[in-house]
Amino acid sequence: MRLKHLCTALFAAAWLGSTAHAATHNVSITNFSFAPQSLTIQPGDTVRWSNDDSAPHTATAVNGAFDSGFLAVGSTFSFAFPEVGSFAYVCLFHSEMTAVINVGTSGGGDDTTWVELNSPTSLPLKDVRFIDSMTGWIAGDQGVLRTSDGGDSWQLVATPEDVEAVFFISQTEGWICGNDGYIAHSTNGGQTWSPQNSGAGDKLRDIWFTDSQNGWAVGKDGILVHTSDGGQNWNPQSSPAQDDLRGIHMLDSQTGWVVGSDGLILFTDNGGSNWAIQLSVPGGEEDEFEAVMALNDNLAWAVGGQGRIYHTSNGGATWTPQSSGTTVALMDVFFTSEDQGWVCGAGGFLAHGMDNGDMWHTQTAPVAATFNSVYFVSDSLGFMVTEDGRILRRQIGEIHSEVPHHQHGTLHSFELQDAYPNPFNPSTTIEFSLRNSGMTTLTVFDILGQKVAQPVNGNLSSGAHLVEFNAAGLPSGAYFYQLASNGQMETRKMLLLK
Repeated sequence: MRLKHLCTALFAAAWLGSTAHAATHNVSITNFSFAPQSLTIQPGDTVRWSNDDSAPHTATAVNGAFDSGFLAVGSTFSFAFPEVGSFAYVCLFHSEMTAVINVGTSGGGDDTTWVELNSPTSLPLKDVRFIDSMTGWIAGDQGVLRTSDGGDSWQLVATPEDVEAVFFISQTEGWICGNDGYIAHSTNGGQTWSPQNSGAGDKLRDIWFTDSQNGWAVGKDGILVHTSDGGQNWNPQSSPAQDDLRGIHMLDSQTGWVVGSDGLILFTDNGGSNWAIQLSVPGGEEDEFEAVMALNDNLAWAVGGQGRIYHTSNGGATWTPQSSGTTVALMDVFFTSEDQGWVCGAGGFLAHGMDNGDMWHTQTAPVAATFNSVYFVSDSLGFMVTEDGRILRRQIGEIHSEVPHHQHGTLHSFELQDAYPNPFNPSTTIEFSLRNSGMTTLTVFDILGQKVAQPVNGNLSSGAHLVEFNAAGLPSGAYFYQLASNGQMETRKMLLLK
């Protein structure tokens, strides 16, 4: 009998111990806002949203982690958060309604998973780049570091000049640039480097290739050179810049941006035949831009002195400042999507951005050195390098030898793509993929949450699907389209302009 009671007590204690830390947190949707607007919970906790308002709403994570779908007045939605992270979310019917759930951290994503790796040098490291989760390179003083095991070990390949930047288009072919106009080319993954004649006599700070033939390098005193034959010949391009150019990002062989001193942002849409000034913020060295990052023809960010972050959502027609929360120099910026971005800089400053960078949260890194470069292979795997030779890795989960790239639903995951074109008139194409066959609906709502169309309502097979939606009978405005199948749901926004 005593043994029975003891076993019962031990079982109860074990069960209570396994569930004691899980909690449910309530968020009320009222007066067209989420309350509380910022909530910190622990992994395993559940958040329960209640629509106590007078209109329908959604609670939709900007990174797609959760989506309540249509929340009618009086209805609820619950979601359990299994992992550490920061989740900004919005109401798709009322875009001004924003909030954030911080899981296991005070804000800004997982600030506990940056781990310092073994580094073979204490000299400055300037630029880090990976081609997949296992293969990467770091540019620095006296040479290039290379890894083939996800950063667990690094080999130093010496170069005759200090290296400022590195760029690879594959696991084998890449270029570096550095002091005294130095450019070198590798065809064996960076094991050896062959010099190329850049025609420049001063420091080159950044380099970018869109394919094996077309590349650009920028540097001191307005240096801007281009190759169309893989670097066999480098030719200068004319630009309005007189002072240092520090960063470049090319979307393709025609379209790209360059940033530099005096808060200068240059743009080309013809491969550099012409470079036009999109922004100039004069003010001395503290107002220089250090880096630029573009996701597509419309979305780009530039960062630099005094904690400056500038963002464009219209291809550079206008650049708008964003608040970084710091005045230290920002050295680099990287976005994996419009909902996930990072900036790093002097004094160990690191911040995580969400919602196109409209929300920036400072993170804590394990070292206080100047972060010169940040690069993310995916949302969960990133790397940073510092001025004193340190290498850091941010990792959630295991590192795999290959990172699958989703294209047109070939992975048969549940995913709803952006409508194309968007904005549209009067027709647009909606692409989605299903992991499993089953009853599927694709429903279109207006801004008030009223259903206006349902182009899909029936059984569909797994895989990719394309649906053309014609809105000829609808007025101009914002609409939301929602995919639902096998208990999963995802919602996106589109704009009809007539």
